[in-house]
Amino acid sequence: MPQNMDLHIPFPSRISPDFERACAEQLVWVRAMELIRSDEAAERQLQGDYAELGARLYTSAVGADLDLGVDQCNWFFLFDDLFDGPRGEDPVEAEELINATAGALDRCPPDAAPIVRAMADIWSRSREGMSPAWQERAERHWRLYLGGHITEAEHRRRGIMCTSEEHMVVRRATVGVQPVLDLVERTGHFEVPARVFGSPVMAEMRQIVEDVVILQNEIVSVEKEMARGEQNNLLVIVQHERDYTLPQSIEHVRRQAHDLVQKFLTIDGRLFELLQPLELSAQEHRSVDRYRVEALRTTMRGCYDWHARSGRYTASYIRPPDVLGYLEDVGMPPVGRQG
Repeated sequence: MPQNMDLHIPFPSRISPDFERACAEQLVWVRAMELIRSDEAAERQLQGDYAELGARLYTSAVGADLDLGVDQCNWFFLFDDLFDGPRGEDPVEAEELINATAGALDRCPPDAAPIVRAMADIWSRSREGMSPAWQERAERHWRLYLGGHITEAEHRRRGIMCTSEEHMVVRRATVGVQPVLDLVERTGHFEVPARVFGSPVMAEMRQIVEDVVILQNEIVSVEKEMARGEQNNLLVIVQHERDYTLPQSIEHVRRQAHDLVQKFLTIDGRLFELLQPLELSAQEHRSVDRYRVEALRTTMRGCYDWHARSGRYTASYIRPPDVLGYLEDVGMPPVGRQG
């Protein structure tokens, strides 16, 4: 990680009290879903510290609720890595995978690839006990997340370097923050009232959280992405747009993140004043307060703490030693291979 990654996220570090148990059992589901089939793949998965990420995102969750959060984190990164090779540069292949995965939100064929069956399992467990309004919203966020990968593949195939603004629009989909924020409600057994969730102030706060997480990730992943020739990293784009060195680009993005955090703090301090016209009940007030603390603040801080510790961004993780074997581990044949 770059030494000047410090973004000063002024919220306390938090982690689930059930972290150690979840960490010890983090590969149980991954193996059961046949997402990894070798010791090498298991070792690589553990290197990413995804159980710690789950415990830092779903801090009030324990037991089966925390397991769901950890399983979702494991799935996110296994799925993301499928686009690091040729599939990520082929919109047709990307769309085929995306369509199969999105189909699991409706019905999952028994012969579906493990990565698709795993998505169906996560979605089934995520919906338990949640209202139809929450389910509709969460499904919409999942479809936006999945569809963003097709756009990224189109950009890579055409050799397009996006502008900073264009890049952020795509990354707001593929960073996956919205499904994470939704799952905080599910694992915490509460829901934000629909009229609050759809309010302009809450929409602005959620986008700030998305953008802060994106900026963190762009900084820590730039070396990984430059090593495989990826142009569409914000730091690379800023270098091109402003004729900056890489350290100058890092500082530019770090300042952006700092400004966004300050903006969030200003809104956060006035949140319930701004929501007064909605006349929240006492229960609704408690749910919104939990959401701003356990979802919005904690996602920014939890991702920051995990980025600082994860082995995902080390040199040994940049590309699997055996790309073919890794793709087969997650149940998807490489581009150009049948079966």
